[in-house]
Amino acid sequence: MSIVQEDTKASILSVVKPPPSWVEWCERNAKPIERRLYREKRYLTRWQIPGPMKKAQWKEFYEWAATRSMPKELPPVVREPIPCFPKYLPCGRKPRQIDPEEFQEKVAKLATPLERKMTPKHEYIYPVHPYSPIIVWGQPPLHDKGRPFKPPPKPCCFFNADIEDKWWAELRFPIRKAALKATITPRILSLSKPKITPQFPPHCYHPDHIYDVLNVKPPRRKKFTPQGWRLHQIRLLYLSKPVSRPEYEYFYM
Repeated sequence: MSIVQEDTKASILSVVKPPPSWVEWCERNAKPIERRLYREKRYLTRWQIPGPMKKAQWKEFYEWAATRSMPKELPPVVREPIPCFPKYLPCGRKPRQIDPEEFQEKVAKLATPLERKMTPKHEYIYPVHPYSPIIVWGQPPLHDKGRPFKPPPKPCCFFNADIEDKWWAELRFPIRKAALKATITPRILSLSKPKITPQFPPHCYHPDHIYDVLNVKPPRRKKFTPQGWRLHQIRLLYLSKPVSRPEYEYFYM
């Protein structure tokens, strides 16, 4: 049996196909772009020679700097007037001389606004709600739309005090239908009661004031714990040091 492949019919038909067109484009564009940056050649001046300068070179430099390093004094620029040949142009007219008092009067007149534009400033009237209870904690107060209600019609005068008292006693205010069906909550009940100052019962316990402090026996002392004793020693060390005020010494000393 021979190792060499026999020229069969299949080997004759197997032809190597060329690669697709996009392979060449990928191989060409997949390589990184080589950017060549050409560095400009630097030409050194007489005083930029590398290495330390010699004494003679320093002497020559100081002589040059004494005369050439100062700013150059240029002569003042002479402003020439712009020629204005025709006399009817504004530049050809003579400057107008205005009286200072008349000028101030005209300035004050021009500074005042026109009468037709002097409108009154709008004054916003903020509504006053005399009854705005906080029904629910954490929410804004509830403005009652029915208040302030319209006062009842009162006669202009009474003959005596008894007639006035009788009129006030017989006066009845209308009651809302919603108020007749409402249920009283504890919050509404607390708001309806008069405010007591100071609060009773008190919110926090206030111990009685001791007037004669020296004759009152102090409370029994407790023994330090190991940690409390260490903290007490640190506290004494801190309190024994002098008071340092660096800000005061920096600004005022």
